[in-house]
Amino acid sequence: MNKQIILYVLVGLLISGLLALTFFPGIIQAINDSGKSGLDKCKPAPGYTEESWREHMSHHPNVYQECLT
Repeated sequence: MNKQIILYVLVGLLISGLLALTFFPGIIQAINDSGKSGLDKCKPAPGYTEESWREHMSHHPNVYQECLT
């Protein structure tokens, strides 16, 4: 019985994580960029156009505040 509960919790966490990554695909990039210096994180990441990178940065103003001004 206890093993089933643990299994259900793990499956629920896995599904929640996959849903979060599906709805917020740029969150990993924002987390990676949170420790970078100004010019490094303002450059478009691989796979982004200039316009799509600006849109991505606008969703994370606390991380990219110096790039958005």
